[in-house]
Amino acid sequence: MLRIVLDQAKCDGCRVCEAVCSLVNEGEFNPEKSRIRVVRTVDNQILYSNPVFCLQCDKAYCEEVCPPHAISRNGDGVLRIDEEKCIGCKLCEVACPVGAIIVHPEKHVAIKCDLCAVVGEPQCTKYCYPGALQLLPAERVGIAKARAKSEKFLEMERRTT
Repeated sequence: MLRIVLDQAKCDGCRVCEAVCSLVNEGEFNPEKSRIRVVRTVDNQILYSNPVFCLQCDKAYCEEVCPPHAISRNGDGVLRIDEEKCIGCKLCEVACPVGAIIVHPEKHVAIKCDLCAVVGEPQCTKYCYPGALQLLPAERVGIAKARAKSEKFLEMERRTT
């Protein structure tokens, strides 16, 4: 299985990842419909940009709390949302430890990164010109690194609220 990994030091906040994601999945450049979102925070007068995306958690709380079982893993291990089953209850949005799931503003169903199942490879990693987003095999990422990134995202999210 593959996972997206962020190198925070390389992210310049350009938001190309959001634009590419919404274009691939929705056919338009609209960050509100993107499965990856760049959250900006200021700390000690320094602007930080943090792309937030699904970490494909081993223990996926979003999957566990979904009443109609609209979130599940397919054969490649990627968590996907069945829009036909989703009732838009937002429990997955609340359960996600990094805030990677949102409810689509028009369809009113949950959306999240599915590693660009539509085209076969994550386009955000392909078009991230600073190289901040990379696609790596899960065994190279390591669960400790994924957890550390999750904790960093949570910390940054707390700062913005």
